[in-house]
Amino acid sequence: MNHLKDPKRLFFYCIFLYSSSVLAFSNSPSADKILANGLRVLVFEDHSAPTVIQMTIVRAGSIDEVDGKSGIAHVLEHMMFKRTETMEEGEFSRIVGSLGGQENAFTSREITGYHQQVHKDHLETIIKLEADRMQNLVFNQEDFKKEIQVVLQERLLRTDDNPKGRAYETLFAQAFQASPIRRPIIGWRNDILSLELSDAKEWYDQWYVPNNITVIIAGAVESSKVVNLIEKYYGEANQESLPRRKPQTEPPQVGQRRVQLSAPAENNFFLKLWKAPVISEKSGDMVYENHKVRQVVAMGVLGVLLGDDDTGILIKKLVRESQKAVSISIGSSWMSRGPGYFVIDATPSVGVSIEELESEIQHEIKDVLRARLPEKYLNMVKRRAKADQIYQKDSLMSQVREASLFITNQRSLNDSKNWLKVLESITFEDVVEVGKLIFDEQKSTVLLFYPQKLKDNKL
Repeated sequence: MNHLKDPKRLFFYCIFLYSSSVLAFSNSPSADKILANGLRVLVFEDHSAPTVIQMTIVRAGSIDEVDGKSGIAHVLEHMMFKRTETMEEGEFSRIVGSLGGQENAFTSREITGYHQQVHKDHLETIIKLEADRMQNLVFNQEDFKKEIQVVLQERLLRTDDNPKGRAYETLFAQAFQASPIRRPIIGWRNDILSLELSDAKEWYDQWYVPNNITVIIAGAVESSKVVNLIEKYYGEANQESLPRRKPQTEPPQVGQRRVQLSAPAENNFFLKLWKAPVISEKSGDMVYENHKVRQVVAMGVLGVLLGDDDTGILIKKLVRESQKAVSISIGSSWMSRGPGYFVIDATPSVGVSIEELESEIQHEIKDVLRARLPEKYLNMVKRRAKADQIYQKDSLMSQVREASLFITNQRSLNDSKNWLKVLESITFEDVVEVGKLIFDEQKSTVLLFYPQKLKDNKL
């Protein structure tokens, strides 16, 4: 239901959201309580504006799906806006709208999230509404058929008819063999067509249970009142046994994978993905002495060093100076229940081949890892990396999303401020070490995209 239209931005937003960037807030929750049935509630009091945000997180996303039923998490997200035992179709959204509020939802690889923002006076209303559909959703066959068609149309617009969306889908399907992140979040088309109403109900019954839900409330609220309201509307729900999450560990990659893709488009481009370290529930404390943590934070510095829009070396040398590339962007995961990765997305200029640009990028990366950058420059890059996160402090929604990221991966909320401490200690040697670990051509996957010319239709 999230309305980002650019597939590349959607891709990194979903990873964002729950895997690809760290939002650096140091605020601690004013309340953090687990109810008797296992539901967790977090409250962040902020009286700077008379508004309140509710984010309800179900810790289940596409990574928890099984082959043949890809996309069911996203379809269920759509069904959540239909009807409950006490509300007619679409009534949830109509009520929020009548309160002058905003609402949306998203499905990522790791969670499904639902959020609303309203005036503080309507706090109880949105808690009551959300608790209702989390417990009393009605599964109607006609509703299900309609939403399947909506999802298919969404897939058509964002993936099937969009070169970049199709390219990212193909890239991940080639790069990963065992891990469920090889499947698209929206689902394979044939899987969506074969989904049944019973699949959606089974997903709801398995995962939409209090011990798999976290409610985050932020804004002009009183913590004790919030906790009491959550107890009132969720307290009688029963805790349930969750399905066993199988590890589905990705086997080591033993050679580069290359794939070509063609579709109607204007520009050629390439995507290159390397396997990379990632922080998970079992990675240990967020401290510089933790080797895995140090690698992942250094990887973030490396991403800024290479791809920052203003100061990135690849942007400076290949986009501005030699003009061999129209654009270069970098994205990476950093905290996830799945495997980690580092992606470069590059579009060559007219007259420059994909292969030439790929070679130029490889050359520049090797130069960075060979040369000793001045300490002054490294400090500038670190400040840039830090600023990119801290500038988002002004957003209350960002604070909520940050908390959801750590909760999703069962990490401490203190990881936010501790990440900044690790960042301060990162050295150029740390950056080189992780760069040499990541940029192993035998562990890379390359997608080469070539435009397919449309034939003129003659009457």
